[in-house]
Amino acid sequence: MSDLDVTGGVGGIEVAIEDLRRAASRLRRAADVVEGAVPERWRAPSWDLLTAAPDLAHLVVRARLASTAAADAVGHSVQRLRALAVSTDRAATAYERAEATTRGLLAGLHDQAMSIAWLVSAVTGRAFGLLDEGKGWDVTLTPVPAPDCVPSPTSADSMLAGVETLGDRDSTGGVRVVELAATDGTTTWVVQVPGTHGGWAEGGRVPMDWPANVSLMLSATSASKVAATRALDLAQAGRAGPHDRVVLVGHSQGGIVAAALASDPAFTRTHRVSHVLTAGSPIDDFPIPDSTQVLSLQHGTDPVHALDASPPPDRRSWTTVEAPAPVDVRTHLTAGAHALSAYRATASKVDRSGDVSLRRWRAGIAPALTLAPGAEPVVHEFRSERRWQNRDS
Repeated sequence: MSDLDVTGGVGGIEVAIEDLRRAASRLRRAADVVEGAVPERWRAPSWDLLTAAPDLAHLVVRARLASTAAADAVGHSVQRLRALAVSTDRAATAYERAEATTRGLLAGLHDQAMSIAWLVSAVTGRAFGLLDEGKGWDVTLTPVPAPDCVPSPTSADSMLAGVETLGDRDSTGGVRVVELAATDGTTTWVVQVPGTHGGWAEGGRVPMDWPANVSLMLSATSASKVAATRALDLAQAGRAGPHDRVVLVGHSQGGIVAAALASDPAFTRTHRVSHVLTAGSPIDDFPIPDSTQVLSLQHGTDPVHALDASPPPDRRSWTTVEAPAPVDVRTHLTAGAHALSAYRATASKVDRSGDVSLRRWRAGIAPALTLAPGAEPVVHEFRSERRWQNRDS
């Protein structure tokens, strides 16, 4: 039995509600068809008796009684079909209202949590210069040689493995874009963004520091988001076609960057974001459109993904996997559960899972990650740096 708890996707509640609505509609149509198939003369008075020969009258009576009984039986069946349609509609409405009520309560909790976070950030930023990204900065990117062995992004595990290889460049704010020539003649641009590294104080040299986390959660922008955007623009160098796909992949803060970009109309106007993959990232409240397929991996003992105080969305386009962290929780309750290596182990299970939502997600991203015959991935590696014009905040 699988230890993956899957929410959303084609096997989620939203889809189940849609299926109930469709079933109710089909039941109503079936009732109309059955009712219309009964000849009106089956229900008409038996005038045939007046013209029937005396020796055939008893047969006419029996036939008329049989047709009337059949019409009554069909009528009862039609009533049952319509009653079942009403019950099915009511069940869908009940599910919908319960889901809306729960999400309304949790949305209030999220708003309170964000208000407290904003207050804490404002106070600590002014008083101590902590967790405050400040203003007056810009981000520069420098192309650098890629590692010798960058995993080809062919699955959830291999895409996170690519993010893991950025760990060697944590001190330099590494960002990577992998260019894939797909079999349909388009190009897929896989953007890989690492997790948090750097200091706690007012935004330092590394864009993926702790103040960037706060900026992303409170205002959906940060130096790390700018770094990822510019890395993609530099890699594409004006070569992107209108049907090219962008796949955003990130761990921890990198996943928040991915969700923030996929939610940003200014970014999606010029980039077709087809898929987002995150690991251990609090992204559940980001308004990512249904045109983007999201896969969010979360560990039950990892507190980081729950920092937004929001439940996983239950949408056809958004699949969340919660799993136990594959580490010894007695010694690695939080740090180990949040580690990218642990999330890679969960991603490997996702790649093999028979769950209907996960199978559909894999099938959806496969065309984007399948290379054209003879093509090879092209790796664009960058080092990002936050540069200051002033220190006013």
